[in-house]
Amino acid sequence: MYDWVNMGDRPANFQSAFIYSDELANYEYNPTHPFKPIRAKLTLDLCRRYDLIERPWIHIVKPEPLEFEAMAQFHDETYLKTLQAVDSAASAEGLSPDLKRGQEEDGLNIDPQILKYELGTDENPIFYGVYDYAALAAGATFLGAMMVGSGEVQVAFNPVGGFHHAGRDHAEGFCYVNDVAVAITHLIRKGLRVAFVDIDAHHCNGVQDAFYAEDRALVISLHETGRDLYPWSGFENEIGEGRGRGYNVNVPLPQNTDDEAFIRAFEAVVPPLLDAYAPDLVIAEIGADTHISDPLTHLSVTNFGYCQAVRKLVEKAPRLLALGGGGYDVYKTTRSWTLAWAILNDLEPRDEYVGIIGGMMFGPEMEVGDLQDKTVYTTGIVKDRINQELDRILKSIKETVFPIHKI
Repeated sequence: MYDWVNMGDRPANFQSAFIYSDELANYEYNPTHPFKPIRAKLTLDLCRRYDLIERPWIHIVKPEPLEFEAMAQFHDETYLKTLQAVDSAASAEGLSPDLKRGQEEDGLNIDPQILKYELGTDENPIFYGVYDYAALAAGATFLGAMMVGSGEVQVAFNPVGGFHHAGRDHAEGFCYVNDVAVAITHLIRKGLRVAFVDIDAHHCNGVQDAFYAEDRALVISLHETGRDLYPWSGFENEIGEGRGRGYNVNVPLPQNTDDEAFIRAFEAVVPPLLDAYAPDLVIAEIGADTHISDPLTHLSVTNFGYCQAVRKLVEKAPRLLALGGGGYDVYKTTRSWTLAWAILNDLEPRDEYVGIIGGMMFGPEMEVGDLQDKTVYTTGIVKDRINQELDRILKSIKETVFPIHKI
């Protein structure tokens, strides 16, 4: 069993928000695309099944699309207008609004000029409603950031959020609008100190680029090493520049990193930096593509190690906005997010239907009635190499970043 956060530590006025709409969850890039917004609905359904929603402090909050002007606080206006234009072109090509939102129609004509914005690629397809989808996802994160930033709620979760690859003037890596960068930009303009902690398996290159020379946002990313995985960046020597030096921290994890190594790396870096930086709030990207079963990555983390990291974030963050990020084994992702939501709300999952309805919908039969994985241990020479590499990386961070924060 996991150690759940002590209920007595929660303030009497504790409030939390699960940010969700059917409209957002029902978008689809195309039927074969690995990114599935439907994970949000499956997660909410699973949270209800495990009695994690019906509480007086928990609110299901419906987002609205973020206005152009708010997205333009970070994004290049020409890029946003291009995204609007390709959406309109998709509609003009005959994609009826009656079609399921987000389904790409074969034969849609793509203007080669838009490829410079990395639109119309296999990763970032053009589909009817693409701009509306991006604006709604950004609106969900922005809403969570405003609710957490104002103290209206202490924790919030937007499962269709965390598009951390999008650049100021281009789409990238399934991401059209960088909701993280938009939200952080707004928060620091309001005078808040923001820490962004990303445990998604892919490096947050778009967020790193946005704040690389900025000391008003601390960006920490634990991810599979860029030697082996897109976006091929996020090495330990990428620590920021100018006044931002020391405020960008990367922990590139070797292939086959297991729970033990993942937790060791996380605890060595994240808690001391959060303590030293003392943010007003933390935004955490809790992508579940670190999972050993994920088809796009090469780590060996289970939801045991994942939950240990989420638990530590809850302990260290004065207020917390969690974003879904990646996770391409859909049912393992929904399990991980359900456990994360339980930790955020200091609840223990309880299957209301055990013995009545089986668990095949959410995983293999051997896991019926239990969300929690058994931890996996990497052994032998592979584990030795992982530990040696982590020792080297952590030594570098402690020598280059920690002194800047007087740790």
